[in-house]
Amino acid sequence: MHDPYTDNQQGPESLGRSGRLVVPSDTDDLPVVAKAIVCTTAGDISVVPVSNATDTPVPFIDVPAGYLIPFQVRRVMATGTTATAYTLED
Repeated sequence: MHDPYTDNQQGPESLGRSGRLVVPSDTDDLPVVAKAIVCTTAGDISVVPVSNATDTPVPFIDVPAGYLIPFQVRRVMATGTTATAYTLED
């Protein structure tokens, strides 16, 4: 498959080029910092942004399917998360 975007410089504002199903955890960070998180089912999601010095999460309540979390994320908490989510990565 021809990929005309392989030579484009990727930045935090660019679209994701890969993604993975999020396995929420109250103790473990994601394997790769996500540019963003997209909720693929409706529900609640609690995330720890990449630059938060503490593990204090930011909760999003009753988000619809397709909602994009507006943070670069290092952890998705199990506590407070009911939505299914995927990462957006380079």
